[in-house]
Amino acid sequence: MNRIFALSRITFLNGLRRNAVWGLCLFALLFEVCGIFFMDFFGRGLGRIICDFQFSIMWTAGMLFILFYAVQAIAWDDDHKAIDSILARPISRVEYVLGTVLGLTILLLCFEGLLGGIALIQIMWVKPMFTESYFPIFSTSHFLIAWLGLQLILLALLSVTMLISSAIRGAFPVMLMTLAYALICSGLPVVRESLKQKEVPTTQSLESMLQGLSLFFPDFSMLDLKDAVVSQENISEMIGMSVCLPFGLIGVYVVIVLALSCFIYQHRDIV
Repeated sequence: MNRIFALSRITFLNGLRRNAVWGLCLFALLFEVCGIFFMDFFGRGLGRIICDFQFSIMWTAGMLFILFYAVQAIAWDDDHKAIDSILARPISRVEYVLGTVLGLTILLLCFEGLLGGIALIQIMWVKPMFTESYFPIFSTSHFLIAWLGLQLILLALLSVTMLISSAIRGAFPVMLMTLAYALICSGLPVVRESLKQKEVPTTQSLESMLQGLSLFFPDFSMLDLKDAVVSQENISEMIGMSVCLPFGLIGVYVVIVLALSCFIYQHRDIV
């Protein structure tokens, strides 16, 4: 554990020294703040629109962080010797996987926590300016749960990025496969729903195939809880109905993906 935490600390501090990370953070904050200037264009449903905008910014910023920084930090490029240097030290490959993912996760949570804090302050500052008909409901506890759901989605994508990088070399292929994975996870629920609404009957094999793909490409929409931020539902009812099961499933999924990453790294030749 000491070696894992030491490596995660190195990964975290190395990320803080990257201008790209600070630039992404700055642009995301500017986009969040600039959303205030567009409030006058909307009428009713202002609260839902502001929440959608803020969570969309956080989701986009998190994806850019994974695609353009995390991939570069963990991908095996021929001209990238950091992995070889780390593994040449008294650290196992399992410790490398866990330490790197932990460091990137802490860096991502700090980044997203800053964006989430600014978004929460902005919403609480805006709400008293409007009447109840324009911004009727806002729940801080629901906001925190929705933020946590978004972080679990990003953590799942980060773990899949580590899995892909353990199997193939090169930052660009890893980035493309991670992006393709995210698009498939977003598209499969839409395909299943569209097939249910069509009058043309589908074959049992097609339905079974789509259900089987859900084991590899989870439905991230279950963790997209931004609509609950302006919901009147009681917090205890919300947790019992729509949070515990998806959060638990995605946690198990992340553990399995990281275990597979460790297994592949253990049997891979770094030469």
